[in-house]
Amino acid sequence: MDIAGITNYTDYLVDANTDKTKELENQLNKAAGSDTEDKELLDACKQFEAYLWEQVFKGMEKTAKVFSDENEEEGYAENMVNYFQDSMMQEIAAQATNEGDGANSLAQMLYTQMKRNYNLD
Repeated sequence: MDIAGITNYTDYLVDANTDKTKELENQLNKAAGSDTEDKELLDACKQFEAYLWEQVFKGMEKTAKVFSDENEEEGYAENMVNYFQDSMMQEIAAQATNEGDGANSLAQMLYTQMKRNYNLD
């Protein structure tokens, strides 16, 4: 069984998650600066919440695949399906974040706490 394709795909996912995490960290650091607008800070908080939702959805998907056929060979087509599935998960996570714009949303709570911590009030 050739696992080279799986290894490359796994490396791609790790790199993509690392890049996304660094991008969010940079945005949060930028948003925490002294001359930051509230909209940028809230946007960074929403992106962080979307990233968390994406990880939750991916975890749920993995548990659903526990009973899948382990003998299935993963080829190029399967890797492409996985890539587009990841893109879909990102979009669903972003929509879940935007639809939860209430006072109890994670992004709103982060935004309020960061404003308080960095004295942006």
